[in-house]
Amino acid sequence: MKSKITKLLLLFSFTICINNTMNAQTIEKVTLKALNSHQQNLAALSALTASGNTEELKIVFNACLDGGLAINEIKEALVQLYAYCGFPRSLNALGVFKTVLDERATKGIKDKEGKAIVVENTTSDKYEQGRKVLERLTQTPQKKPAPGFGEFAPRADSFLKEHLFADIFGSDVLSYSQRELVTISALAAMPGVEPQLKAHIGMGKNTGITDDQLKELTLIIDQYISRVQGNVLRKCIGEKEQPLLANDMMVRISEIEIIPEFLEQYRTILKEEAAASVNIEPGVVAIFPMFQREAPNQVRIVEIYAEKSAYEHHLATPQFKKYKETTLKMVKSLKLVDMDVLDTQTMVAIFGKLKNIKMEDKNKIPFISEFPTGNENTDFARYFIGKSYVAPLTSHKELNVPIANVTFEPGCRNNWHSHSGGQILIVVGGEGLYQERGKKPRHIRVGDIVEIGPNVEHWHGATANSWFSHLAIMCNPQANENKWLEPVSEDVYKEAN
Repeated sequence: MKSKITKLLLLFSFTICINNTMNAQTIEKVTLKALNSHQQNLAALSALTASGNTEELKIVFNACLDGGLAINEIKEALVQLYAYCGFPRSLNALGVFKTVLDERATKGIKDKEGKAIVVENTTSDKYEQGRKVLERLTQTPQKKPAPGFGEFAPRADSFLKEHLFADIFGSDVLSYSQRELVTISALAAMPGVEPQLKAHIGMGKNTGITDDQLKELTLIIDQYISRVQGNVLRKCIGEKEQPLLANDMMVRISEIEIIPEFLEQYRTILKEEAAASVNIEPGVVAIFPMFQREAPNQVRIVEIYAEKSAYEHHLATPQFKKYKETTLKMVKSLKLVDMDVLDTQTMVAIFGKLKNIKMEDKNKIPFISEFPTGNENTDFARYFIGKSYVAPLTSHKELNVPIANVTFEPGCRNNWHSHSGGQILIVVGGEGLYQERGKKPRHIRVGDIVEIGPNVEHWHGATANSWFSHLAIMCNPQANENKWLEPVSEDVYKEAN
């Protein structure tokens, strides 16, 4: 646990402040109607497996199991995917899935196995079996060998028919329609495979996948992979491509002259602010500081915000306010130059984070800390204003030290309450508030530790403009009971901010 907290604190010392991916700890589903929850989960895990994003795969696997997908259904999808995205990514995903199952079993979660997987295929002529399956999927006659590649490389044709469409498709753990959804989702996540994607879209329709479901699949690809790949799928199904960038995206160059005696101090503060902003704020695409080689006190900062509202939110964050307040005396002159983008395609290629922006709702959870966000805290929602999320971190019954990561959306806080055995909070992400009855409120940030005595009435939560996460450690757990009291009033909360 110590190493995790240390690693998290080092997060603020990063020098390069352009993030190549959005570190979303939890990605909520887009509200869809044509695709049911099982289909959405199959699509998400297939796309993430094909893209090699094992970090988000772990989150999605938990969501799949919580949503009712059987263990063997997920296994079958991952085995099938080796034929489309290769053994390395398929095996990596299987390894992550096994880890998830082990962790859930340790916590006492029993997931359903589902229909048994039959490994052996006793059919005497596997090539013919596979050829007939492919005929059923394509609804066109399949020659032996397949024209073109099959004549040029007969072994590839044999492997395709005998192993993929005979051995793998021969298992009834997944239906043909489910298998084609898995394939389409994987191919849509991979650049450069449009011919195969189009072919499998046709097969998918032949198995019952509808146009509306394919349209919704583009949103899942937007969300979990990128708008670039979502547009590839849109193009293949004849849908209008969506803009890669928001119409009100902001690009700005800040020209700053620093008083020489403050230069080193300013650099340290700027580096910390830039790293924190890019890592914590989803709408901050880049804050890239530079200085002139011949005149190092001449600083230039390239700032890119996904949209105007992201910039406005950035101005209200704790890290920007701290930067502004502490560097005010160091700045000799400041000029802000707003820019227009000449070539958005090149910009996407240069700034990897733009390409990987997940086109999701503004309420999605950004990367907050290295600890998991967990599920929405519905069991205790009546004691909170706003949404909170809980991820239990320990489960060893003999040790009996309950620790959980609790995450608050901006503006969320719990009611006044107390613990008969006390509690310890360790802040791991964002900025929060803590107040004891009769005392002044405190702003708490990463690395702060709050020790709460038995029966001390208090409340804690996020500031109005920041997500917030803390580890909650229950003291004296054998006899520790919560006593929930009245909600924190708007006046008290506003004053605390």
